[in-house]
Amino acid sequence: MEASGHSAGKSSNGVHTVYISNQSRQIGFATPETTAEVLTYLHRDGVLVLENAIEVKHLDRLRELLQPAAEEIARDPTHHFNFGRHTHNVDQAPPTMLDLMFEDVWANRIAVSILQSLLGPNLMCHYANGNTALKAEGRQPVHSDIDKPHPLYPFAYAINIPLSDMDEENGSPELWPGSHRDSFIQQHVILPNDEWGFAIKPALVEQRRNISPASPTDSFVIQPTWIHAPSKVTLPLETKALVDGWKVNSGLEYAVHWVDGDADHEEVDSDDVEYSTGNSKWPLLESLMRPTPESISSL
Repeated sequence: MEASGHSAGKSSNGVHTVYISNQSRQIGFATPETTAEVLTYLHRDGVLVLENAIEVKHLDRLRELLQPAAEEIARDPTHHFNFGRHTHNVDQAPPTMLDLMFEDVWANRIAVSILQSLLGPNLMCHYANGNTALKAEGRQPVHSDIDKPHPLYPFAYAINIPLSDMDEENGSPELWPGSHRDSFIQQHVILPNDEWGFAIKPALVEQRRNISPASPTDSFVIQPTWIHAPSKVTLPLETKALVDGWKVNSGLEYAVHWVDGDADHEEVDSDDVEYSTGNSKWPLLESLMRPTPESISSL
């Protein structure tokens, strides 16, 4: 088990988990056996847990900084709340201080090696943010994070990194394994004025069984470079050598807006992410970016 870097997978509340051995983590890539298992479950479910993929002390340091700041952010009337203040679900991005930008968080070699098998070798990260779910009476509506036309095949992956153990008792998001296979823009309805964005049509919500697995906070959205996505991650110029080194070590490149001085991670707003494409061919293929009529007859 240790030699292969692979162990028998298990399920956590309906979501498959693959344990990454310490040896694989030290080497910095997933074994062929692990890759085969991960790809199979990602194609089937659209979500999977990699256990033991990140050094715990790195997560502890991030939590020590971000947890006390969460309540302070929540009191800020100008801060962005996902789907309105009543949800108490706030944007809280990872810090961009040089000593807290850990490679196994920002450019995890195990995750990148798996994504290269899915998306190809030229990967680009366009977005780095996080959500903190504070105690609240309200909740977010059921929704997809992409409210633009997009292909049915995998074209981007979100790498979600938990800083605490989370489940349905403390604010874990609901995830629908398998819903990625027929996700498209026509499944959405526009929310009323007190909330912003799109939600899944109520009839579809009732049809699907929702599952709340142990779930994450920080998210990194990674795509192949041919999509030419416009969004960039704002980072301080002093971290450029570090970020450039990640590309050499893992193969993951960041689309970056460099700034002199500090880059305030508390100002990152998920409303600013742009899911469009700079690839001129992609919009011409929009009619193919949905299931066949037979598969959507119930809509």
